[in-house]
Amino acid sequence: MRHLLEAYRMLSDPERRHAYDRSQRRRAAEEGGFDYHRFLKARPDDPASMAKLVVYDLLHDLDDEAIEVFERSKCFEDFRLERWLERGEAMDAEFCLAEEYERRGRWLKAYTLYKRLIVMEIEKPCFRYFFDVVLLNFRTLLLQRLPKVLDEEDYIDRLDEAIGLGLPNRDAAQLLRKKAEVHLRRRETSLAIESLHRAAEREPRLAGLAALRRRAGIGLMN
Repeated sequence: MRHLLEAYRMLSDPERRHAYDRSQRRRAAEEGGFDYHRFLKARPDDPASMAKLVVYDLLHDLDDEAIEVFERSKCFEDFRLERWLERGEAMDAEFCLAEEYERRGRWLKAYTLYKRLIVMEIEKPCFRYFFDVVLLNFRTLLLQRLPKVLDEEDYIDRLDEAIGLGLPNRDAAQLLRKKAEVHLRRRETSLAIESLHRAAEREPRLAGLAALRRRAGIGLMN
């Protein structure tokens, strides 16, 4: 009965069950024959092995290790996961890495990965319907996170860079609206009006445009 109760407590607690599963996987790897994880880790000078190690670590909830391997592998010339992995697998892995960077508050790292994924998806669709999730994360990052870590000039540059990626109209319009807000705060009224016009061309009924137009108009009269 004690064993049954302990098993029940383990299975009903997601965190304890997760820790138990990880310990069991590690024990099985140690007791088994060929250890694929150990094999990959023993080849730090081979970029293909490091790309596969990133994926292995992500699949086995070794997120810190995955990020460490990914960053260490930047020592290889032009290290990109898609050079060594199937394209869809590489994009899935980089999406997971971007989310992990976000969780750690490393928002510029996440921005760089999301940006690359968007470029790849536009060139050749892979995520398809899941692309909406990528765009949502990217948009949230730009509108809510990056303003906390960038000065206004750098932030405007990031917005321009993102708008130039060829995003869907609504996403681009939201970034242009944000850019107009920043310009108005900096009393750069003509630049704000230009951004508002571009936003309206893409999404005429976007919420907040009318209020920003009124603010820009007051600025012009002054």
